[in-house]
Amino acid sequence: MKKSAIRRLAAAAAACSVLVSALPALPTMTTLAAGNIITNSTFESGTSGWGTYKESGGACSLSTENGRLALKISNVGKVNYAVQVFYDIIPLYKNGVYRLKYDISCSTNRFVECMIQQNGGTYQAYTWKGLNLTNSPQSVNYTFTMEQDTDIMSKLVFNCGIQEADGALPEHTIYLDNVSLELIDDSQVDYSASRPYEPPIVTNQVGYRCDSQKTAVFRNMGSASEFSVVNAVTKQTVYTGQLSGDKTNSSANETNRVGDFSQVTTPGKYYITCGSLDPSYTFEIGDDVYGNLLDDSVKMLYLQRCGTAVQDSTFGHPACHSTMATIYGTNQQIDVSGGWHDAGDYGRYIVPAAKAVADLLYAYQQNPELYGDASGIPESGNGVPDILDEVRYELEWMQKMQRQDGAVYHKVTCENFPGYVAPEKETAPLIVTPVSSTATADFCASMALAYEFYKDVDSSFAKDCLSRAEQAWSYLEQNPNLNFSNPSDISTGEYGDKSDRDERYWAAAQLYRATGSSKYESALNSMVVCTGMDWATVGDYGNIALLTSDSISKSTSAYTKAKNIVLTQADQLLSKSGSSPYGVALTKYDWGSNMTVANAGIILGLAYQLTDQASYLNAANAQLDYLLGVNPVGECFFTGYGTVSPENPHHRPSMAIGKAMPGMLVGGVNQNLEDSAAKAYCQDLPAAKRYVDNAESYSTNEVTIYWNSPLTYLVALTGEGGSTPVVEKYLLGDVNNDKTINAFDLVLARRGLTTGFDNQSAEQAADVNQDGKVTVADIVVMQQYLLGKIKAFSGEPAVTTAPPQTTAPTTHTTVDAIQTTRNPSGIQDYGTPMNQNATMQADFRKGANAEFFASDGWTNGSCFNCGWYKENTSFNGGVLNLTIDKDHSGKYAYSGAEYRTNGYYKYGYYETSMQAIKNDGVVSSFFTYTGPSENNPWDEIDIEVLGKDTTKVQFNYYTNGVGNHEYMYDLGFDASEGFHTYGFDWQADHITWYVDGKAVYTAYDNIPTTAGKIMMNAWPGIGVDDWLKPFNGNTPLTARYQWVTYNQQ
Repeated sequence: MKKSAIRRLAAAAAACSVLVSALPALPTMTTLAAGNIITNSTFESGTSGWGTYKESGGACSLSTENGRLALKISNVGKVNYAVQVFYDIIPLYKNGVYRLKYDISCSTNRFVECMIQQNGGTYQAYTWKGLNLTNSPQSVNYTFTMEQDTDIMSKLVFNCGIQEADGALPEHTIYLDNVSLELIDDSQVDYSASRPYEPPIVTNQVGYRCDSQKTAVFRNMGSASEFSVVNAVTKQTVYTGQLSGDKTNSSANETNRVGDFSQVTTPGKYYITCGSLDPSYTFEIGDDVYGNLLDDSVKMLYLQRCGTAVQDSTFGHPACHSTMATIYGTNQQIDVSGGWHDAGDYGRYIVPAAKAVADLLYAYQQNPELYGDASGIPESGNGVPDILDEVRYELEWMQKMQRQDGAVYHKVTCENFPGYVAPEKETAPLIVTPVSSTATADFCASMALAYEFYKDVDSSFAKDCLSRAEQAWSYLEQNPNLNFSNPSDISTGEYGDKSDRDERYWAAAQLYRATGSSKYESALNSMVVCTGMDWATVGDYGNIALLTSDSISKSTSAYTKAKNIVLTQADQLLSKSGSSPYGVALTKYDWGSNMTVANAGIILGLAYQLTDQASYLNAANAQLDYLLGVNPVGECFFTGYGTVSPENPHHRPSMAIGKAMPGMLVGGVNQNLEDSAAKAYCQDLPAAKRYVDNAESYSTNEVTIYWNSPLTYLVALTGEGGSTPVVEKYLLGDVNNDKTINAFDLVLARRGLTTGFDNQSAEQAADVNQDGKVTVADIVVMQQYLLGKIKAFSGEPAVTTAPPQTTAPTTHTTVDAIQTTRNPSGIQDYGTPMNQNATMQADFRKGANAEFFASDGWTNGSCFNCGWYKENTSFNGGVLNLTIDKDHSGKYAYSGAEYRTNGYYKYGYYETSMQAIKNDGVVSSFFTYTGPSENNPWDEIDIEVLGKDTTKVQFNYYTNGVGNHEYMYDLGFDASEGFHTYGFDWQADHITWYVDGKAVYTAYDNIPTTAGKIMMNAWPGIGVDDWLKPFNGNTPLTARYQWVTYNQQ
């Protein structure tokens, strides 16, 4: 769970040990050069790198005075570590000799402790010194040898809390200066002893279903071109295959090759060899290979139960958190016992609970036969599938969080995170925080969903769920966006969300599905289609509700919109998966990346069900493979499974017991280095390898109920594939599987002929002669086709089924018609479809629109360096073209184009389909504007793609001429390579920007209030090189637009 957490910095009597014997492997190191390890040692950079810790009544502030660090202490607290000042992340190597120096004084006489200690676990001190401080500075200078095992994330700490040697102390200040730590002798240090092992062949360590696509990724393979699959029992080679060509993998700083062994379908245990490389870890092939994993992914939730005694030989505990909870800001107490502990801590939160409930119920709907009634929970054997019993335990807690007026409290926790203790040891008072509209809408959707799944199990419970859902909806109708943020005296997980638009969309969709009421259908149709499957953006659960219900007609507008946006997302994910050697549909690794991977697999699996296109199913399976071992870290991220899996999760029950609870999916790779362990172990690693199996790495190694739940859903969803062909339908000549045949396919065919193809489908598509192999003759035929000399290939497209190991038949059938999403000009359209029900629609695919006109002879300031002319605006190829060219009038160096509305528009949703220009020094834009020339204040809302980097888009706005609200968003694609949709929802209290239908950024401060005209323009800049880079004079350059819509809301 991503949260702002206070971490213990010192040992206490109640501190619990962590798995210190299973330290993570160290990053590759070289001998350190002599020098000070403390980077801000003389405080010329203020307090940078230094921090404080306070607890048990301790109070202090940190600043600098006269070039010294100044720790002002107003209360020493009740324990010696109640006040600490520290410097984080100090590498200490076993047998290294170090010299520690510093100058220290205090405004009053007192005793303090200085130590370099373990950052977590038992907080053992590697060196310690007690100091009697006076007003006169004293210089400390001594050497010590690191006698314990290497610790590269230790911490320099000064304990400044209460000490027995001191009496009552007045407010005082401790001064620190000239801090130095040097490694002065590393002659006995073995830097190579603990370098991380990276398996050169990575596979799904749990295994593969018999009929699924199966791939392994190879690295450091040298000149090897073949690999073999070996039966682990008989040691007999059962399959030999060809490696793909080299694939550059910048995110992992690797060159990879891929081996496809889908033809191995016989159940058994296997490993893979390749030349002199170490063999892969052993894996299994079988139809029920994920059976135990699926059970444990749900059993984990039982072990996370709160408010009841949990029965388990290792992780059992007495009832916890069963006292009455106080509603924040009141004296009222209520019973909110029950539910699941959310993550590595013991809080219970409505927002993530709703995601977990949805994943589990939809997993059961997807594949109910996978879930039995004997997993070992108290309800087992009652005739109800255990997954429904387990979800009901959470639902009953959620019901306790609803007020009588329908609103739902956001969470129940203590004021602060607990220490690393067992759940029954957290005994601080429970606090129920205020209601929020996101929690209320998530609750509404969950209860409406629950109604369907329990009406045949317990009709009275189901009816109560639906009644509560409708009560929550009534509250939402009467109350606008009620945002939640932590009160100042509560530091537990916030789960704050500035917009409830996607939660309301999900709630409306779920109620429409449950009731069929036109009331909810009308509400749904009035909303923008939303996306997302994490706790903050849940729109895709609304889409899943619509697309997986037998009661909703496929001809409805809501269904069509949901299907289009899911398939659009799936195509983007398919492209990302295909471009990664590891098959993962990620381009950026953020907190909880494993959840993002699992969510991507769900969208891909849903797309497979909607289209029967096997490439979606293969990509969905690739996400599962990534989570279970096919990743640059070489880790199975699910505890207790595979050869190498997390042993030190950031999970308090596991930390308290000293053993990892089985059945938990950890957060995974996080390139942003958001905790001390990640900074220490991963700073020099490439983005795709920034993961560390360390209990202090809450940003990579924590667990949550809503990271487990999408894995459960993904396993169930991919299990529906059955005997589906693992080699998808392909189009002869379409080597890159983008549903068109062009020169790029010819390039890939030529490359494949010399270096090997990336996958079996690519090789089959390049075999245009259909003679079973790719030769120069196929290249010649492709050239003839592209030159128009032949109209078709002699062979026919085919569907190939992976054969049993004993035979090798190939079945040929006619492929279905390929559906393209291309503009008439041939440009790929990756965006969401135009809203046919919008208040204002301008479809430029049909030509000019009467609501718009082209600016002619205008300019707008010196930085534009151009005039806008009507002649630079054109309609051809089914698009609006705005072109940058030379200026033939002689007034300016260049000419640009602008297209704007006649009328003014205010609050509502604005959207366009745009292909931006890629060239330094230019801008392609979509915005609203009004200003002094129209006797209005300067109010403007912008979407701008800067030609210098078309993988990003800039959002901005001005209110009465006040701007400086720029936000740069990383698109994850190149905006110049096709059409994408860009939009913004302008309301009185916020602006939310969207890309391809997904909300990506929201602003709340000083929102514009004046109606403006809708505009698009393309222009080069002058004198703004730091913003746009210098314009090189390339012309003509054209930005293209398919349509613009405005929907009043």
